[in-house]
Amino acid sequence: MTTDSHGDATIVRVVGDIDMANSDDLLERCVELLDRGVDTLVIDLSGVPFFASSGIAALGHIRAHGASLGRRPVHVVASRAVRRSLTATAMDKLLPLHETLENALAAAQADAS
Repeated sequence: MTTDSHGDATIVRVVGDIDMANSDDLLERCVELLDRGVDTLVIDLSGVPFFASSGIAALGHIRAHGASLGRRPVHVVASRAVRRSLTATAMDKLLPLHETLENALAAAQADAS
Protein backbone atom coordinates (compact mmCIF):
# COMPACT_ATOMS: atom_id res chain seq x y z
CA MET A 1 0.00 0.00 0.00
CA THR A 2 1.35 3.39 -0.99
CA THR A 3 0.08 6.94 -0.62
CA ASP A 4 0.58 9.70 -3.19
CA SER A 5 -0.76 13.18 -3.80
CA HIS A 6 -2.22 14.47 -7.03
CA GLY A 7 -3.34 18.07 -6.77
CA ASP A 8 -5.87 18.24 -3.95
CA ALA A 9 -6.45 14.48 -3.98
CA THR A 10 -4.66 11.89 -1.88
CA ILE A 11 -4.39 8.49 -3.55
CA VAL A 12 -4.07 5.26 -1.59
CA ARG A 13 -2.86 2.53 -3.97
CA VAL A 14 -3.33 -1.09 -2.99
CA VAL A 15 -1.78 -4.06 -4.78
CA GLY A 16 -2.61 -7.68 -3.95
CA ASP A 17 -5.47 -9.41 -2.24
CA ILE A 18 -7.55 -7.66 0.41
CA ASP A 19 -8.79 -10.06 3.06
CA MET A 20 -9.09 -10.39 6.84
CA ALA A 21 -5.31 -10.36 7.19
CA ASN A 22 -4.89 -6.84 5.82
CA SER A 23 -8.22 -5.05 5.43
CA ASP A 24 -7.66 -3.32 8.78
CA ASP A 25 -4.46 -1.82 7.34
CA LEU A 26 -6.51 -0.20 4.56
CA LEU A 27 -9.08 1.06 7.05
CA GLU A 28 -6.47 2.47 9.43
CA ARG A 29 -4.48 4.20 6.67
CA CYS A 30 -7.56 5.89 5.20
CA VAL A 31 -9.03 6.91 8.58
CA GLU A 32 -5.65 8.38 9.55
CA LEU A 33 -5.54 10.41 6.32
CA LEU A 34 -9.08 11.67 6.83
CA ASP A 35 -8.31 12.56 10.45
CA ARG A 36 -5.24 14.51 9.29
CA GLY A 37 -7.47 16.66 7.10
CA VAL A 38 -7.38 15.00 3.69
CA ASP A 39 -10.53 16.23 1.99
CA THR A 40 -10.38 14.28 -1.28
CA LEU A 41 -9.49 10.59 -1.01
CA VAL A 42 -9.12 8.22 -3.95
CA ILE A 43 -8.57 4.55 -3.21
CA ASP A 44 -6.95 2.78 -6.16
CA LEU A 45 -7.85 -0.91 -6.05
CA SER A 46 -7.05 -1.54 -9.71
CA GLY A 47 -4.22 -3.89 -8.64
CA VAL A 48 -6.45 -5.99 -6.36
CA PRO A 49 -7.40 -9.41 -7.79
CA PHE A 50 -9.37 -10.60 -4.72
CA PHE A 51 -11.51 -8.46 -2.43
CA ALA A 52 -13.05 -10.18 0.59
CA SER A 53 -16.04 -9.04 2.61
CA SER A 54 -13.69 -7.55 5.21
CA GLY A 55 -12.46 -5.16 2.51
CA ILE A 56 -16.03 -4.22 1.68
CA ALA A 57 -16.66 -3.52 5.36
CA ALA A 58 -13.50 -1.40 5.51
CA LEU A 59 -14.68 0.71 2.57
CA GLY A 60 -18.04 1.19 4.29
CA HIS A 61 -16.31 2.41 7.45
CA ILE A 62 -14.01 4.71 5.48
CA ARG A 63 -16.98 6.21 3.66
CA ALA A 64 -18.91 6.74 6.90
CA HIS A 65 -15.90 8.23 8.69
CA GLY A 66 -15.28 10.67 5.85
CA ALA A 67 -18.94 11.67 5.81
CA SER A 68 -18.94 12.21 9.59
CA LEU A 69 -16.04 14.65 9.12
CA GLY A 70 -17.82 16.47 6.29
CA ARG A 71 -15.32 15.27 3.67
CA ARG A 72 -16.05 14.81 -0.03
CA PRO A 73 -17.05 11.35 -1.27
CA VAL A 74 -14.34 8.69 -1.31
CA HIS A 75 -13.70 7.68 -4.91
CA VAL A 76 -12.69 4.10 -5.70
CA VAL A 77 -10.82 2.80 -8.72
CA ALA A 78 -11.98 -0.79 -8.98
CA SER A 79 -10.57 -3.76 -10.80
CA ARG A 80 -13.10 -6.07 -12.38
CA ALA A 81 -13.00 -8.43 -9.36
CA VAL A 82 -13.46 -5.58 -6.89
CA ARG A 83 -16.26 -4.06 -8.95
CA ARG A 84 -18.11 -7.41 -8.90
CA SER A 85 -17.86 -7.58 -5.12
CA LEU A 86 -18.96 -3.99 -4.62
CA THR A 87 -21.85 -4.30 -7.05
CA ALA A 88 -23.05 -7.58 -5.51
CA THR A 89 -23.22 -5.90 -2.09
CA ALA A 90 -24.71 -2.61 -3.38
CA MET A 91 -21.63 -0.66 -2.21
CA ASP A 92 -21.51 0.78 -5.71
CA LYS A 93 -24.59 2.80 -4.67
CA LEU A 94 -22.63 4.38 -1.78
CA LEU A 95 -19.18 4.87 -3.30
CA PRO A 96 -18.38 6.38 -6.68
CA LEU A 97 -16.62 3.63 -8.67
CA HIS A 98 -14.28 4.34 -11.56
CA GLU A 99 -12.50 2.13 -14.06
CA THR A 100 -9.35 4.28 -14.21
CA LEU A 101 -7.41 6.49 -11.86
CA GLU A 102 -7.73 9.34 -14.34
CA ASN A 103 -11.54 9.08 -14.23
CA ALA A 104 -11.53 9.02 -10.43
CA LEU A 105 -9.27 12.05 -10.21
CA ALA A 106 -11.44 13.97 -12.69
CA ALA A 107 -14.58 13.13 -10.71
CA ALA A 108 -12.89 14.08 -7.44
CA GLN A 109 -11.84 17.39 -8.99
CA ALA A 110 -15.43 18.00 -10.13
CA ASP A 111 -16.64 17.35 -6.56
CA ALA A 112 -14.21 19.98 -5.32
CA SER A 113 -15.62 22.63 -7.68
